[in-house]
Amino acid sequence: MAEAYRKGDYVSYSCSGVCRIDDIRQESAGKGETKTFYILKPVADPGSTIFVPTSSPVLLAKMQRLPNKEEADGMILATKKDQMAWIDDRKVRAAAFQAVIKACDLKELLDLVACIYQKRADLAAKGKKLAASDESTLRRAEALIENELSFVLQLKGDQVGAYIREKLGI
Repeated sequence: MAEAYRKGDYVSYSCSGVCRIDDIRQESAGKGETKTFYILKPVADPGSTIFVPTSSPVLLAKMQRLPNKEEADGMILATKKDQMAWIDDRKVRAAAFQAVIKACDLKELLDLVACIYQKRADLAAKGKKLAASDESTLRRAEALIENELSFVLQLKGDQVGAYIREKLGI
């Protein structure tokens, strides 16, 4: 059964980030049909609107309640023990990393970022750098995490990365 949300709730919606449920209302769905929709307003882009039909399990699954501060801290700290393994094959790694980015799941994104942070530190100790594609993936994952955690933790966006690294001891 889908979780019921109320007008005014804040949720994470896929890669759109934090959204406010602006309304829940009936809208035309074509062919004289009406459906009930959650009307979402992305916090980062209040000029856009996302319509999520309450009858679509696939689209509703992309809508998640935001964690509170303690839950967010728990997810960050869990990356220490559940850290994603580095994939040596560049093509396989790129595909796996892109799947995580596409899913936009906060816990998986945190695991990904922790994995890349660790690899970056390991390479730096050898006087080497991350591949540009891995740096790009890291920036994209950090941006997605930043959107959600800056809201939840009440931090400025540019403070989120430092907060995570501090929690992870990196």
